[in-house]
Amino acid sequence: MIEVKSERILQLTDPSLRTSGIPACEKRRVRNDKYFDNYDWPCIPRLKPSIYADKTFDLPDYNTFCEENMIDWSVNGQIAVLFGHDVMIWKSKEDITMVFNVRYPSALAYSPNGEYLAISCKTGEHPVVELWDVQSPSFSVQSGQIFEQKYNHILALAWDRPGTHLVCGSHFGTIFVLSAPNMNIIMKFHKHYLPITIIRFSPNRRYMASGDEEGNLVVYNWGSCSVHLYIYSRRGLRVVFDWHPWTDSDLVISEKVPASIILLHVPSKKIVGYYQQADRRTIINSISFSKLTGELLVSISNRIGNVNYNHKILVMASLDRVVDVIAFAHGNARFLVWSPDGTHVATSGNEDETLTMWNFCARNRKRFPQNAPYTPNFHLSECNFGSQFKKWNNVK
Repeated sequence: MIEVKSERILQLTDPSLRTSGIPACEKRRVRNDKYFDNYDWPCIPRLKPSIYADKTFDLPDYNTFCEENMIDWSVNGQIAVLFGHDVMIWKSKEDITMVFNVRYPSALAYSPNGEYLAISCKTGEHPVVELWDVQSPSFSVQSGQIFEQKYNHILALAWDRPGTHLVCGSHFGTIFVLSAPNMNIIMKFHKHYLPITIIRFSPNRRYMASGDEEGNLVVYNWGSCSVHLYIYSRRGLRVVFDWHPWTDSDLVISEKVPASIILLHVPSKKIVGYYQQADRRTIINSISFSKLTGELLVSISNRIGNVNYNHKILVMASLDRVVDVIAFAHGNARFLVWSPDGTHVATSGNEDETLTMWNFCARNRKRFPQNAPYTPNFHLSECNFGSQFKKWNNVK
């Protein structure tokens, strides 16, 4: 059990990001090789800043403060976004936009192979998760699962890597594991007592982490379906987090106000690095790792005056190193989602109601250069749901 403490370390707005004389910054990671000695996590940053805006879409009435659960990008080039009661799907290959009216949609997620789109909405007063077949020319509802009225809404959805299980986080604090594509409930957990806002898998599916609206996190062992770690925040504010895409053990957690980033080594349950903004003018909206470079994207909002905010995305190679910034010269950018191949980033504007695709790195870039000694083996230690049990009892 870990409490995220409130030390104040570095400032995101400080261009030098000095670390000297600050005791907590001495908690640097110790690695077995020298390749990543200068970084707090495994990272092979791009040689120079190379981000540029590739495409911009005009989206009238678009909610700029769209949450990550409300947008997703499939391996087949489709982008799905929630607009109030509408689900908008853009098919990039055909350059076709389709709009569907759905009752109270709250989250969506594409399956890893792009064949299905899971959408949480409502039927009557009951929350439901529908599985749409988005491969056929005319989309159709393949199957679905209706939940009891007390669960109110399904706010977060996450697929496991093979696409055989869909994890759903409810407003009631309960997590359901559904089999796909038949959408039967095979397991449920109730470790949260507040609405669940985020669910993320580690790369090898060794762990699954969930967070609620007051910043409490639970890390599960996916193979045994048991709790590995509880993390509580003293501030009672929603947090965002992401797993490092190469290690399966590093979890970066961010609290919005005051802006802070915590690097947690999950197997040992130790905090190995962190910093915190000294004032409350900066808010962290989301964080996400690049699976190609290991760089961390930190979407922040700086308050200007009493009302206005300036939004931009910092690209960090380490806690003390900002290597690039994603922002318009006369506008703002908030991180939304990565393209499946990791080469593009989608952002929303501030007041211009736009969706912009940024070219982050070249398509021909290899994830790990030949001179890098660190090459994770994803296929050796992958963990399947309930692999440590011989059989399951269905949950009704």
